[in-house]
Amino acid sequence: MGADKAGPGKPGGQAVTAPRLAVVLGRPADASRICRVEAPGRVLRIWELLIHADDELHQASLPPAAAPRLQRQFDAVTGELERSVSPALADELRHLIRHIQAAPPTADELRVEYASLLGWTGALVLEMLSQIQVAGEKVPGPAIAPGL
Repeated sequence: MGADKAGPGKPGGQAVTAPRLAVVLGRPADASRICRVEAPGRVLRIWELLIHADDELHQASLPPAAAPRLQRQFDAVTGELERSVSPALADELRHLIRHIQAAPPTADELRVEYASLLGWTGALVLEMLSQIQVAGEKVPGPAIAPGL
């Protein structure tokens, strides 16, 4: 039976991988400090999540159980962002976020942390979208025949 076991998505037995998009932000003189977004889609989803969490944090009264949940979410989101960007940007992110404290943060401290992370991520998203737009303008689009 020695038939090729190529399954769906694996023509000729080779794994098919989706194309990856990485966005380079600026061109530093030091190549080791290149700022790059490795997972732009993930960064956009995290930005949206941060917007919703920030809205929740700015409600008139934050339920007592919400603060620990939002802190866990903040820690998870920060880790996801670190894995989604180049080492240079991950270093910048680590300098932005607070250091681990013995006591859990208050609602006000959480608001500041989320606002800082939301601002940083928003600036990253704007620069990323700007770079994508510039790259799109440099690449000629496909010619479309009239009448099609």
